[in-house]
Amino acid sequence: MAPRRSSARKPQRTCVQCGTGSEKGRMLRIAGNAGSEWTPDPDGRLPGRGIYLCRGGDCIERFAARIRTRKGGARWNMGDGGGELADRLTALRAGEAKS
Repeated sequence: MAPRRSSARKPQRTCVQCGTGSEKGRMLRIAGNAGSEWTPDPDGRLPGRGIYLCRGGDCIERFAARIRTRKGGARWNMGDGGGELADRLTALRAGEAKS
């Protein structure tokens, strides 16, 4: 009989900006649904689809710059909310940097 694999394996997610895979808890989740409001979800508990970003490096800043453009916001059907989300991500990143 083959040995059982450990069930302690953590869920993996991929950063939409750089493509790096990491444990779900190490990533910043953005929750929402296409055509509705998207919001940063640092605790990963809000309902809706998730977009994941690396917390370290410059992925958050690069993603924020990307969604400020019409084409970048259209990628996730953010509409005019892309700029607002970018502002919230920038503020969140600045708060994490101070901690």
